[in-house]
Amino acid sequence: MDNEISAKITDVWGVKPEIIKEYDSLFKEKIKPIIKTNYLSHLVTTVENMVNEKRMIEFLRVAENIEEIQINRIQHMRGLLASKTFRLYSIIREPARLKRKATTRYHPSGAIIYYNSCYDEKTVRMLIAHEIGHIVNKELLENAADSEQTANLFTYIAMEDKNNFYMEECKQFVSKSDMQILDDIISICPV
Repeated sequence: MDNEISAKITDVWGVKPEIIKEYDSLFKEKIKPIIKTNYLSHLVTTVENMVNEKRMIEFLRVAENIEEIQINRIQHMRGLLASKTFRLYSIIREPARLKRKATTRYHPSGAIIYYNSCYDEKTVRMLIAHEIGHIVNKELLENAADSEQTANLFTYIAMEDKNNFYMEECKQFVSKSDMQILDDIISICPV
């Protein structure tokens, strides 16, 4: 992170330089590499939610036969825990009528970020990033004191990264025309 930006964060939010470095390092060394492997995450999450909804209905139907589930329970749980598709912690984002801009409510298997949807999309993204900063404080930096300042710091780091991604890194993913998209798919995925 640029020294001028770091100095301004210290001046405005009172966050010490060593805390700024800790958050910057956490994001760059731990979070960003995982983000880079979560290709098309918005699309994946949407489809995941739709499939989960369908499977939940199927699960509830099967759950009526408790004896059958009891027999395979341990093997099933081991399989779920070993898979990367089962989540022990999930973050749900929900629009809500709030007097405040956003808030996070924790529950045993994750958190729900409630945000006031009256704001424009750019502001909503920042509000959600800020609330994720609180979750990072609580769940990943367990010894860190959660504060509005450190959540703001996380918001800056995440939004700066997202800004860089859209302005610089996305250039390699943009096609010059609809026909180029089609031609690329045809060359990559022949029939």
